[in-house]
Amino acid sequence: MKKLISNIFVLLMVILVIPNANAQTTVTTGDMVFTSKLMTFHNGIYVARGGIKAEQKDSVMTADRGIYDQELEVIKAIDNVKVTQPDTVLTSDYLEAYPKEDRLVARGNPKVTRIIEREKNGENGKSSSKTRVILTCNEVESFNKEDRFLAKGNVRVIEVEYRESETEEEAEENEKKPITEITCEYMEMFSKEEKAICRNNVVIVTDTLTATGDKAIYLNLSSQVTIVGHAHAQQVSKEKGTNKQQTSELFANKILYYPDEERTIAVGNVHATVYPGSDSGKGKKDKDKKKDKKKKDKKKKDKKKKADDIDDEEIDDSLKDVPAGDFTEIGGDEDEDDE
Repeated sequence: MKKLISNIFVLLMVILVIPNANAQTTVTTGDMVFTSKLMTFHNGIYVARGGIKAEQKDSVMTADRGIYDQELEVIKAIDNVKVTQPDTVLTSDYLEAYPKEDRLVARGNPKVTRIIEREKNGENGKSSSKTRVILTCNEVESFNKEDRFLAKGNVRVIEVEYRESETEEEAEENEKKPITEITCEYMEMFSKEEKAICRNNVVIVTDTLTATGDKAIYLNLSSQVTIVGHAHAQQVSKEKGTNKQQTSELFANKILYYPDEERTIAVGNVHATVYPGSDSGKGKKDKDKKKDKKKKDKKKKDKKKKADDIDDEEIDDSLKDVPAGDFTEIGGDEDEDDE
């Protein structure tokens, strides 16, 4: 993230401090190439319009227009802002940079997308897979000198499956089925420490776990999540030696969760409840078979009843023309009458 923010500052400074009134201007400074259709200067304010693009090494920034205010020392990129680096993309409607403070603010649907590679220890040894992590919120603020990054308001972070050749449609579909989802009101990230802190109404959801609390701390190096403040978790697991699933519910002062191991530890004033479940394999199939059999039996009964109703109607119709009078019934009761 530090590299991303540094490059954004360089890109914006080069884009917005070069006065040039010519249309479709291309400026090369060192390894930076900047292109804009129109650039003007008035009362200490530089304005670039008609689409801007800046490229430097592996960083590219684009926006519809940009402004640099010399007096306030504020740089602004406006509308369809996009900063692209290998494996990381930042988009927003508005980007504001303060060079003296080494601070950056993105507002208007900010979104950070990053491709990460994870290693897992399995039965056949180590394996790796790539996933896509997406962060959205109301506002993003970064402090480059402190290696600190803030996400504020309606923070949502999801991790989804990723394939190198996936289409935009496939990517959107994958976002509907996240592997992990974290929501909170405020998230603070520290690049050097590889640590993230979530605060206020924290909710963590995975395939097997749903956890809530006032605060959650994620340590990437140890792959550990610590949940404190009204900590509560529900986790689904298999009973030992069976295919049955069980749900464990925990209330505690602190809950430690290890995602790679799908392991949970509760500490302090622990209240735990285990809800036994049913077979997750064979039992489910047997239940499905029973349901199918009941449906088939019901269909047979309905079909037979319908056939019987039709036969009765045909018999009633055949008796319409029979004259009135006494008739002897022909059947199995005739021998009883003779006796």
